[in-house]
Amino acid sequence: MNKFIFIFLAVFSTSVTANWKHYLQPVELLFEGRDSGSRVYIVFAQKFPTDGCSQDGHYIRIYGDTKKGEYQISTLLTAIAANKHVSPAISGCDDWGRPVLLGIRINSGG
Repeated sequence: MNKFIFIFLAVFSTSVTANWKHYLQPVELLFEGRDSGSRVYIVFAQKFPTDGCSQDGHYIRIYGDTKKGEYQISTLLTAIAANKHVSPAISGCDDWGRPVLLGIRINSGG
């Protein structure tokens, strides 16, 4: 039972720390680095402040070598092609001090 509570708290605490932003327009997807596809960045039309990261929030990191990252890239490519706005959730910083995309929301109206 104690292990269950610990796991629940660990998962819940990481989901709560996500900082959801207002709806923004994604304008560029940048792939760089090694063949693994682990270093992918999304650029939004507007910059926003980031908490605790040394970079300014222009490039938002996506871990493209994960299943979640693949879904995020697909969603963002769809939003770019359809000229839609998305609401990103940002949490933490990568090894270069850039903010990390934790979640993303898209709707039909924006």
